[in-house]
Amino acid sequence: MRKHKKTRANNGETLVEVTASIFIFLIMLGIIQGAISYSQASLAKNKEIRSENAKIIEGLQSAATQEEMVKNMQFVATNSDLTVKGNLVFTINTSLVSKTVIYTDSKGETKSTSFYMYESVDDGSGSNSDSDSATPDGGDGS
Repeated sequence: MRKHKKTRANNGETLVEVTASIFIFLIMLGIIQGAISYSQASLAKNKEIRSENAKIIEGLQSAATQEEMVKNMQFVATNSDLTVKGNLVFTINTSLVSKTVIYTDSKGETKSTSFYMYESVDDGSGSNSDSDSATPDGGDGS
């Protein structure tokens, strides 16, 4: 049997291979660091938005309502593509009200936001109507 002669090229990694692997490792480390810093900035912005939303909700609960108009909303039966109207199903008396909330954002600026919502109106007559007297177009039959 012959002994194989070891050459210097087969003894280990060359300096170029070690430098290349270190360079690739540093690139991957930079990408991971960028992802972590982006994630932390996103988390901080999320906390800021949640804080401002909590202030708005607190202000909305205590804001005074300003009545805009009273409306009688009628609900009629229709087919699935809303092309054919049927009989009047029920009626709800509502009022459109607005609430203005004044709050301070995370930058210390005072801002205001208006919310518009429907509220029920208790007129004492009840909210259901007689559907037998309704016409197919949603009217009251008169």
